[in-house]
Amino acid sequence: MAHFYWEGSDKNGSEHQGAAESQNLVEAKERLQQEGFYRIRFWKIHQSSLNKVLGNTEVTEFLLQLHRLLKSGVELDDALSFAIHEQKDRLLCFLLCQARQDLRSGLSLSAALKRHQAFPLILGKMIEVAESSGRLAEVLGMLLEFYQFQEIIIQEQKRLLNYPLVIFSIVIVLSLGTVVFIVPMFVRMYSGLGDELFWLTRLLVDFSDSLRINPAKWVLGTLLFAAVIYVFYRTVGGYWLLNLIPGGKHVQEKIRLLFYSRSMEIMLSTGVHLQEVLVLAEEIFPGILRRRISQVRKAVDSGKQLHEAYSMVPFFSPMFVKLVALGESSGHLSSSFARIGMQNQESLKKIMGWVNTLIEPVLLIFIAVGVLGFLLSMYIPLFRMAEQF
Repeated sequence: MAHFYWEGSDKNGSEHQGAAESQNLVEAKERLQQEGFYRIRFWKIHQSSLNKVLGNTEVTEFLLQLHRLLKSGVELDDALSFAIHEQKDRLLCFLLCQARQDLRSGLSLSAALKRHQAFPLILGKMIEVAESSGRLAEVLGMLLEFYQFQEIIIQEQKRLLNYPLVIFSIVIVLSLGTVVFIVPMFVRMYSGLGDELFWLTRLLVDFSDSLRINPAKWVLGTLLFAAVIYVFYRTVGGYWLLNLIPGGKHVQEKIRLLFYSRSMEIMLSTGVHLQEVLVLAEEIFPGILRRRISQVRKAVDSGKQLHEAYSMVPFFSPMFVKLVALGESSGHLSSSFARIGMQNQESLKKIMGWVNTLIEPVLLIFIAVGVLGFLLSMYIPLFRMAEQF
């Protein structure tokens, strides 16, 4: 069964959007024409896209539109229709059209969102609680604030990576240009030295000859390497590059802990049950770390208090455990997680500032070592030649 998002007009000229499922495009078009739609445009939605969770940007945009409309008193069906009309991402348009169809068939918004793997689990659960308490607009506002905060942190991570990646790319291009065009000029001068050529110079000359004689193999190897990196990036994500930056791993740990504490705060404050909160909050962590964090949920299920469960996992600091214990004893657990979140946010700002100041000198050292190696490889043979005369 193929999935399509379509836009068209009825006989009165009114614009319509919708989601269609059929064996092929021709069948989908015929069915819509029988229903009275004309000038129809289709976009095919691949099943692989429907099986992946929406990115932070798409969820933030959806929540922003829905929250503003519901807060101003617009009915939910009309709010979804307006969000679809204003949306540019065809995958999200398709999902919202299906959610609107489910609403019209009698399902709640939370049930409609839960039917699709693309929507985060935390979204469906918190909206379900909001619908039962009549606080849909308020809870959507809290979710929006949470995802906007995540988006800000994600952009900070990207900015942290941009500078070293740009510098590294420039260095690679200049180095290749030097090896291909400048090194061959020195080769003729070194021909008299034979086996006495400095080892670094010999390595550089061999590399230069290989690039010029077999460019096709190097291009093919580069393309294969780029393909492997792309697949790894799509599978794991690009933030593993942060581990290559001094302090990057510590930054990622702080970010995950910050997202975890903020998600615990908003879910507990809206009335989601603790066991369900723990399950949903685990989704913030990657696979290996998620299995370690799951020990907290299992310990709580076995009857331990929450702070005791957290103390069993080394990832959580003693201060984290202490604040959770204070929240449990006072009955204000969500406030404790809010306090933890604020502390982590301040700590993250300091760490990211420290990493930013450290990146530039590390890059300068790296470039200086590369330039020194090139100069040694080029000029040591010249000095040896001068000694022979």
